[in-house]
Amino acid sequence: MLKFYGRPASLALIILFIASLCISGCTIRSGPKGFDKPETAPSRPAPDAPSRLNGAFLKTAAEGKRFLFSGWSLTKIQKRNIGLYVAGGYDQEKGYNIDGGRIFGQPFRYYRLGNDVYISEGQKWRKINPAESPLEPFVDFAKLGFLSEKAVQLPDDEVLGKKCDVYHIVLDAQDAVRAARSMGLDVSGYEKSPARPYFDRLDMKLTLWVGKADSFIYQYKTKTTMPVPGAGSLYQEVFFKFWNYNSSSINLQSKEKLEQYLVQD
Repeated sequence: MLKFYGRPASLALIILFIASLCISGCTIRSGPKGFDKPETAPSRPAPDAPSRLNGAFLKTAAEGKRFLFSGWSLTKIQKRNIGLYVAGGYDQEKGYNIDGGRIFGQPFRYYRLGNDVYISEGQKWRKINPAESPLEPFVDFAKLGFLSEKAVQLPDDEVLGKKCDVYHIVLDAQDAVRAARSMGLDVSGYEKSPARPYFDRLDMKLTLWVGKADSFIYQYKTKTTMPVPGAGSLYQEVFFKFWNYNSSSINLQSKEKLEQYLVQD
């Protein structure tokens, strides 16, 4: 069962991408060697952050049975920009769909229930191997509870009319490796990688919006910067929003109905 979510190029995939980049020792031609001046925001200590965030992770997983979502990611390496946008709905009993997806500017539609994965071809649908599917927009953030100990609190904010507590966490390379391992990602080559000096300069900032009234996660954002082999630099930004928790208006198409429109191989 899907427990909590991140994004296509979610936190787990960011870590996986960066770790694999460094472990492989690949080279990217030299480019800008500096980053923009980091953003600053007034913050205050948040001694209750571990219980507040862990409670939000668990509640969202257990009680967020239906919701709408939208999000995007942008990765910049030198002059290369890789963008991905998704929007859709989730139903714990049926699965989830992506109706408004775009990758490299090309639109796509997508549906998944367990290991059954479908992608649209115009008005038709084709069943595919899960290994061929687009990047998953859902990961188990509950496994990242240990990061909440580093959280500080930012000024309150609203997401689609929901008043939220806002928590900010700064991760270093060791946090990223620990998070990757907690999600079952293989980063065994990290310590001996010739690119480790680059990865050790990673800087990742994670911000989460938690509903004051109901403790659901309504929004999160990550910003990651690091140098890469060859003196280039990487910048990645990921943003996801969730709303209409358990609304009766969220009605996903059933798998049985969808299969009536499958393209026959």
